[in-house]
Amino acid sequence: MSWIEQSGRITWRYLDDPAQLREAAEALGGEGLIGLDTETCWDVKSKGQQLALVQLAPPEGDVLVADVLATGVEPLKPLLESPATKMVAHNARFDEGVLRGAGVRAEGLIDTLRMSRMALTLGSHSLASLCEHLFGLPIDKTLQKSNWRRRPLTRAQIEYAALDARMALLVYGELSRMLAEEGRLELALRVSEVAPSEPREPGAEPKKKRKPAGPELILTPEEKRLVKALKSWRLGLANTQRVPAYMICPDRTLEHLARARPETLEALADIYGLGESKIKKFGEEMLRALRDSCG
Repeated sequence: MSWIEQSGRITWRYLDDPAQLREAAEALGGEGLIGLDTETCWDVKSKGQQLALVQLAPPEGDVLVADVLATGVEPLKPLLESPATKMVAHNARFDEGVLRGAGVRAEGLIDTLRMSRMALTLGSHSLASLCEHLFGLPIDKTLQKSNWRRRPLTRAQIEYAALDARMALLVYGELSRMLAEEGRLELALRVSEVAPSEPREPGAEPKKKRKPAGPELILTPEEKRLVKALKSWRLGLANTQRVPAYMICPDRTLEHLARARPETLEALADIYGLGESKIKKFGEEMLRALRDSCG
């Protein structure tokens, strides 16, 4: 099935046929820059996130919404693994990890979340917050947690998915302009590159991540303020749980949180001292405390 839909803001093309998807992806190969986003669903067998959609937004024309649950990721691999095409995504480290889990070694990823933290001082650097701050455009994120496995997808789901890829590209353009005016664009792009990791075979057991023995972080005054606020949160939680504060997490975890400022449970897996059990037990509260401290 393939259809093209036009809304008030974007046009998109949904594809769930491998041959049509391969042809559409080849057509995007000539673009030097595209917006990228992914949607995932929970896979009971692997007990992890499974890639459901890949959205690709060229500077002009339809956003390509690829239903990889139907097509597999193979038709997109030449494009996603090509270093000739830069792909911009918000919180690109998450997308890189999802693609890696599907067997794709994504090249050329640039993270607009990292760019935003260099360019702006905001309480939240989420894509929705940036779109409202930069363009006065509110984005409804209700569908973010919708069922991306169920078929057929609704038009509202597809439009939501397509819009995120388009807005990532627009945010990149505006942040690039701001950073270029300050003479910091080259540095920001270098810092915001997300290097690909080696993909694993689809269905294979994920390798357990080795956390650094102890990151030596030099914190900014703002990050030190965040650590202080997080320590207060940790103490309150520890008192509620009737355990020592270090049983919640060590100081280095709080320092890493203040530096990285993760926004999803998946991103917490990259934080020092946080394993699956602690993320499951404290992850939601930890993210909430971090958001409140940033605000």
